[in-house]
Amino acid sequence: MTMRNGVDMGRVDALKTVMQEDPAAGRKTLSAITSWNGGAHSTTIVRNFAVPADEPAALGGTDRGPSPTELVLTGLSACIATGIAYSAADVGIEIDSIEIDVAGDLDLGGFLYIGNARPGFAEIRLTVRVDADAPQELIEELVNRGYRRSPVAASLEGRVPIRVCIGREETEGGRTQS
Repeated sequence: MTMRNGVDMGRVDALKTVMQEDPAAGRKTLSAITSWNGGAHSTTIVRNFAVPADEPAALGGTDRGPSPTELVLTGLSACIATGIAYSAADVGIEIDSIEIDVAGDLDLGGFLYIGNARPGFAEIRLTVRVDADAPQELIEELVNRGYRRSPVAASLEGRVPIRVCIGREETEGGRTQS
């Protein structure tokens, strides 16, 4: 087992080998289930983790978790940090620390149907700090590689299609419950 930056490179390399022989082995469907808890509060179960979400009190929530848009920022910065760590591990560089400041500009008018504002971020900014025993040019390349390999960044930039299906619960008699 070769550990580099906390990454089990033996497992990563084994997966790469399998995927080179069978690209379909790398195609996965990730899933989660979200339950509404009232108001703006919800809990999402993903794998074995419960992730709360809520809105701040100023937006009518109870502040029992980060807002969904804050979770988007969290997912983006965490994914890029992971990509940087994996990129460094790929080339044998030990990382001492990675810190990412992330901020996004949001017009709440889009969410509240005020004016013609678009819901969602207008811009997201990241400031990345990497401490490693490597020249600055190499650290910059690791950051760029970490960004380029981020599925979250690619999803946000690429405007991934979203399909919404309306489900209904069936009652015992086979009739649909409204």
